[in-house]
Amino acid sequence: MNFDPVILSIPLYFTLIGLELLYQLFKKVKVYRTNDAISNISCGISSQVTNALWGVLSIGMYQFVYEFGRIATMPNVWWSYLLLFVLVDLMYYWFHRASHEINFLWNTAHVVHHQSEDYNLSVALRQASFGGAFAMVFYLPLALIGFNAYAFLTVKGINLIYQFWIHTEAIKKMPKWFEYVFNTPSHHRVHHGRNPKYIDKNHAGTLMIWDRMFGTFQQEEEKPTYGVTKPTNTWNPVWANVLPIVDMTNQVKATPGFWNKLKVLFYKPGWQPVELGGYQMAPEVNKKTYRKFDVHPHIPMIRYVFVQFVLVLTFTAYFLFTSGNYVLSTKLAMAGFIIWSIAQLGILMENRRSWIPVEFIRLVSSAALIVFLLETTIAIAIAGGFLLVFGIWFYSASKKTQ
Repeated sequence: MNFDPVILSIPLYFTLIGLELLYQLFKKVKVYRTNDAISNISCGISSQVTNALWGVLSIGMYQFVYEFGRIATMPNVWWSYLLLFVLVDLMYYWFHRASHEINFLWNTAHVVHHQSEDYNLSVALRQASFGGAFAMVFYLPLALIGFNAYAFLTVKGINLIYQFWIHTEAIKKMPKWFEYVFNTPSHHRVHHGRNPKYIDKNHAGTLMIWDRMFGTFQQEEEKPTYGVTKPTNTWNPVWANVLPIVDMTNQVKATPGFWNKLKVLFYKPGWQPVELGGYQMAPEVNKKTYRKFDVHPHIPMIRYVFVQFVLVLTFTAYFLFTSGNYVLSTKLAMAGFIIWSIAQLGILMENRRSWIPVEFIRLVSSAALIVFLLETTIAIAIAGGFLLVFGIWFYSASKKTQ
């Protein structure tokens, strides 16, 4: 059983998303697009699955520093948890800020979170698959001070859970005192804006005082335009993680000079040497010509993809809660199947018909996985029924989209 507070809060996340959907229904406003929301949550699935595989390494790094490098041992009392909460938030601020101001971190650890052109609670779940590996380095001073790993992971989890509810447009403003001290939906909408005045502002996790102290605070004025300056234009969560790294790698290759190549990696996103044009400022958003990426298949395929996505999401929750029960090879196979599935469903939402045969292969693999996990004689019947029902459904949906 996994006692990660973030994973244990999964039911809360989807309850709040359900309430936001009701808000959309009663207010008659467009908050969610099915394709974008599925892509957002798929990126969250990828992040949690990869973290389940190598998260133990980052936790081990923290534990190693605590065991062999700490200069004190913090007592297990209320005030130490309060102090840890403040310090975790401070370390998060600097990691988050560095992830915006260092190109390598931006493209590997954070840009995925900003790719959505919508702003709703599903965006909170859109996380990079490689972010956790780099974030832990920023928290190691807490191990040196003497906060044990259990306390750190608990408080860090609470910090991340808090940040979920601020990804909404349903809440306009909180009371003034709350807006001054804490991060709020208004402050975080600014952070997700691609408008030049909003870029690299409001890096706070829970406490807004860090941005006010360190000069990165920006009040929400006009409505932000969400997303990144170079739109990703894909619903495939795997490609959403890989594309920024590919673009950065190509930029490094195209940049002359060893030191310039290093600057591409460690200077701000948009930097390039003068001979290539110099630093590229983010352009203003032309609201008259701006259009969101919104490719989608016909309704029959959307319905099929949605049901398959719910099944994959359910299986992912099962995997996250029980991953400790499996040997590494089984864990890798289950994780690989999940990531393949969310990538495949994203591709189907992009109407790429050349990938339709691959979905039949994935359905057969799904049936084989059912037999493997249930390990009962009835499993073959269940797998056969699954394959028959969804095979016919997908065949019908694919024909209707021609």
